[in-house]
Amino acid sequence: MLLNSMQGNPRSQPEDDSSLLRRKIEELNRNTVLLIVAAGKLIQGSKQLSDQLRTFANPSTKPKVPITESG
Repeated sequence: MLLNSMQGNPRSQPEDDSSLLRRKIEELNRNTVLLIVAAGKLIQGSKQLSDQLRTFANPSTKPKVPITESG
């Protein structure tokens, strides 16, 4: 059906469609890269939170702070 509709169009129309498609693909690629970067940041943040929670939940892994008596 798409092939039939393109047969009657002038030569410039498929070229315009092709360049539009190329621009859309480039935009999609840029957006994909941005999503991958954002996902990486979210994963890193999640790992940091997980480590903090693990430390909080397991007192034996907490850093030892010397207790000083005042007074």
